[in-house]
Amino acid sequence: MFTRHICLSLVASSMILAPVQRAQAGDAGAVLGGMILGGIIVNEVNKNKQRKRTTSTRTSTRQSSATRAENRQVQTALNYFGYNVGSADGQLGRKSRAGISRYQADMGYHVDGYLDAFEKDFLLTSHQRALASVHVAPYNQILVSQGPGGVLRTFRNEQLGIATPQQQQPQYTAQQPYVQPAPSPVPVTAPTTAPVMASVAQAPQAARGSSALPDFSFGKAALSAEERCTQVSMQTSANGGLTTASRVTDGNFALGEQFCLARTHAQTDAQRIEATIPNMNAAQVEQQCQGLAQVIAPHVEKLPASDPNLVMSEVSAVLTGSGQPMAQLVSGGKICLGVGYRIGDDAMALASALLLSSAGENGYSEMVSHHLREGFGVQASASQAGPWMQIALSAADAGQGVLGQSPERVAVLRAAQGGTQQGALPVFGVTTGN
Repeated sequence: MFTRHICLSLVASSMILAPVQRAQAGDAGAVLGGMILGGIIVNEVNKNKQRKRTTSTRTSTRQSSATRAENRQVQTALNYFGYNVGSADGQLGRKSRAGISRYQADMGYHVDGYLDAFEKDFLLTSHQRALASVHVAPYNQILVSQGPGGVLRTFRNEQLGIATPQQQQPQYTAQQPYVQPAPSPVPVTAPTTAPVMASVAQAPQAARGSSALPDFSFGKAALSAEERCTQVSMQTSANGGLTTASRVTDGNFALGEQFCLARTHAQTDAQRIEATIPNMNAAQVEQQCQGLAQVIAPHVEKLPASDPNLVMSEVSAVLTGSGQPMAQLVSGGKICLGVGYRIGDDAMALASALLLSSAGENGYSEMVSHHLREGFGVQASASQAGPWMQIALSAADAGQGVLGQSPERVAVLRAAQGGTQQGALPVFGVTTGN
């Protein structure tokens, strides 16, 4: 329930929702101007941030944005596994140190409230692995019986070489079914003339065809992003964890794992921003995001056959022509990216990722690449997926990573991208015979 109210004039002018018409290039700015991207969401976000800045106590120690982002990941992971540290604000204060101490005690580490590199890496990796595997056996049973903390302890045990017991199937003793005694046969008087049996060759064609197995032709059903991530989760669990850069043997599968991780990050980011929006429910936010998808749709259609820089230039022109600050458009795009994944609208998610990439957030090009490679919300094009991924990797190398693009995750993306190349001729060592 939202506790803050915007002024009556803003409600009257901005909260009246009308059906969004399909936008043409000429009126894209007008459509964007009437959406939450035009002000409601991000204005409120900025107001809330300003309030926090003016009411919070200033500290003498300033952390870099990268450090704060990593701290938020630590706090999110601690909260997930039951070590309640409060909101993930990127500041490791007294409550966070207490949660870290409880985590260290449970894992058998030295308890001092400060994470060393190993302890931090295991915590963050376990969090990512849990998001990908707690829906499949045996981890789903562990989650139900022991909670998230039990899953974390299981991962710790596996790291120590202790095998995780698999789910035991119930054993049943087969019972001999009661068989009704067959009735005594009734004597039949043999006919005086034996009937003439038709040969197979004389049988009607229809009668012979009725015993054949059905022969249907089926088209290959395209998977949605959600269905694909369900498959990936099951295989990741069977493999014993996420693929690392040194273990990439199937590039497409490793990229699938990374897509599902980034998809989870996108939904988390969207929920965090949505929570700051007053006087707007989820259905209204989704309707506004449908408008975004319609505005960007003509440019999404060009992705399978157009140069990435050309597409981004065209979308950037649309955004600039809307008359809205780019920061506002970016925040709206982040919301709609997560909303698209949450409601299973892959086209909406792709349009949002393209908007973000074109607005200068090049790290989101990773999502455009995944959609093109898998065909989520667009015609699949493996050849075009590569250039979009390179844009994202370059942004991450420049310190502009998004969606949890840590150095480890970027290393997997780079290794997996190279592992998707197909068609190389085999090379064999040949003896001369001399």
